[in-house]
Amino acid sequence: MSNESKYETLHLSGGEALLKIRELLKPFRSVMMVTTNLNGDLHSRPMGIQGESSEFHGTLWFFTDRHCRKVEEIQANGAISLIFQSDADSVYLHLYGNAAMDDDRARMKLLYTPILRTWFPGGEDDANMTLIRFDLERGNFWDSPGGMLQVLAAFTKAVVTGERGQGGEMGEVRL
Repeated sequence: MSNESKYETLHLSGGEALLKIRELLKPFRSVMMVTTNLNGDLHSRPMGIQGESSEFHGTLWFFTDRHCRKVEEIQANGAISLIFQSDADSVYLHLYGNAAMDDDRARMKLLYTPILRTWFPGGEDDANMTLIRFDLERGNFWDSPGGMLQVLAAFTKAVVTGERGQGGEMGEVRL
């Protein structure tokens, strides 16, 4: 019996998956967005998440300049992934889904914050500003709800007993 068979992988879907993702998104304000460039190579960059995690219903929003390379990449291939990592919170998340460009000015005004003026000097009416809409299909997560204390307990178990400790839970989500 391998050590891996001792670990339960959670398989969550529907409302249960949404609740888990909302919980896991709490510490994050940014994420690495991975697109496929026009040559078929992966391209990643940090992106600021807009809105509140408590309002997550399967869609995440990101502001971007309508003339940047990621817009071309998303228009050519909307299949993207988002990678989240918080060592401090012991939360790791990899989400897969589809992205599309969205020019809904009412939504932009709703999500706009003053810090965005850094990239969009024209403010909330900046003509170069547009939104990326990401619709989640599936994802994987690794979470240690007890944080570093839980990881230390798993480490202690491994040292004392010689058996692998479990530092948290892992699983997949599907919407």
